[in-house]
Amino acid sequence: MANPKSHLFSLSFFSFLLLHFPTVSLAQTLFVFGDGLYDTGNKQIISSNRVDASFPPYGNTLGEATGRWSDGLIIPDYLAGFMNIPQIPPVLRSTSDFSHGANFAIADATVLGSPPETLTLSQQVMKFSENKNKWTIQARSEAIYLFYIGSNDYLNYAKNNPNPSADQKEAFVDRVITSIEAELKVIYGSGGRKFALQNLAPLGCLPAVKQASGNVQECVRLPSEMAALHNKKLLQLLGELSRELSGFQYSFYDFFSSIQNRVIKSKTYTFETGIAACCGTGSVNGSSCSTNNVCAHPEDYLFFDGKHLTQEGNLQAGHLMWGSDPVVIGPNNLRELLFLPLDSTFILADIQEAMAATRPRQIKIESIYDIKKMESEMETQWLYQVDKASSFLI
Repeated sequence: MANPKSHLFSLSFFSFLLLHFPTVSLAQTLFVFGDGLYDTGNKQIISSNRVDASFPPYGNTLGEATGRWSDGLIIPDYLAGFMNIPQIPPVLRSTSDFSHGANFAIADATVLGSPPETLTLSQQVMKFSENKNKWTIQARSEAIYLFYIGSNDYLNYAKNNPNPSADQKEAFVDRVITSIEAELKVIYGSGGRKFALQNLAPLGCLPAVKQASGNVQECVRLPSEMAALHNKKLLQLLGELSRELSGFQYSFYDFFSSIQNRVIKSKTYTFETGIAACCGTGSVNGSSCSTNNVCAHPEDYLFFDGKHLTQEGNLQAGHLMWGSDPVVIGPNNLRELLFLPLDSTFILADIQEAMAATRPRQIKIESIYDIKKMESEMETQWLYQVDKASSFLI
């Protein structure tokens, strides 16, 4: 279990902020950037073709399809609820109330390239820049900027480059990270200071990817390795930006480990299976989700379709992002990030050092694929754990 001392420290930290920083306030604005994991309806608006998420069985748990790629709510919905603000509407629905933010995420989004009927990260940020005057400078500075992006870049790369060299893999990841850095700086230049990033899942463990490989007994190595390398470099980038940009604050959620653990030990986390999807056809229901092939109890599954989580999976991830300890998310969880005053950067190093002293020692578990070289490189980092076991909270 997580060390209770870390939670006591967090409470003391909140008290310290409230006593010593009278400007502490909770953000009432959330901006969302990413792909289908975060899409609340943009794809169905922009596309001239059928969008599966606009029809059942998507939305079955809610009673209607809403454009979300799940049976119900998704991570940004839960985070908005925890912030005590309304669900954040898709930016392309022009009649919506955007007083508490906007969701720019859209299915099939990438960081690089220009795929049809979607928005790249650059285009999403450009859309934010075009609309930023809808919100005050104060709202933009106190807002949370939430990101999950890159999965489609690496899945497409792995499909088109089945045997890349180590140098080729690193060069492609560097291109993705460089592009993300540029967009984070654009948002920072528009007043953004609080950034919440969810790292990539072990992409080779997605039912769609395993089924396409023809070997559903193992996670596909290349996509997962690309995701692991991306996550390592993304964490390094955030540390660099926090030192380079005054007032830059961030939260980094280890989604990779959360999914890996639930694939390996699904019943520990209340799921009957973390291998097969609730909806679809094939050996692990990895494709063609429809009303003819959907499970009766999606809450028993981690994955709803071949690439996206069930409402229950999203709920668990949302709770971890919101309130878990530094084993899972750091240097702040989202609740802590909300409390951080904008001028608190100078005290963060001392706070993080004190929090590190309260963390429990991790116990190794068997990795689902061999990335020993990466593990040795990442040994000194405080958060990203590819093959480390976590408490039940992860």
